[in-house]
Amino acid sequence: MSLKIRSMRPDDARAFLEVHHAAVRATAARDYPSDVIEAWAPLPVTEVAIERVQTNRGHEYRLIAEIDDRIVGIGSLVVENAELRACYVSPEAGRKGVGSALVREMERVAKERGLSFLELDSSITAEPFYAKLGYEVRERGQHILGSGQPMACVKMRKELGSRQS
Repeated sequence: MSLKIRSMRPDDARAFLEVHHAAVRATAARDYPSDVIEAWAPLPVTEVAIERVQTNRGHEYRLIAEIDDRIVGIGSLVVENAELRACYVSPEAGRKGVGSALVREMERVAKERGLSFLELDSSITAEPFYAKLGYEVRERGQHILGSGQPMACVKMRKELGSRQS
């Protein structure tokens, strides 16, 4: 298995959405009602959704994880907000270190850009994953999806320490 983490390119937008949708629908579906899943990862993947990802209005720093040249994971960091916005791994690549590698790279970039901490709204499903990586629960609450649909989340934070560490 050859895992590679790289910056996302515009032509990765469809694969970015496909990984996101597969992860939500296969992994998070056990923890959320169907209306949340539909709002979080609507199907089919449309050209409008692809264009929205390519436009990147949220100024996200996006990463792609590949195993043997196949896109299997995605990550998103919003430096201005000190926010780890997304980390999703396709179900067939789960538990192979892909998510951890994506988070480590986003943390490296965050530190390189002067951030001393990262915050995130974790899904209930991903809370143990982030806790294992050193993120601590600040509170339980709601995240509002782009559609306006609320979903239960866990607000978490990790101190990154100095850039030298």
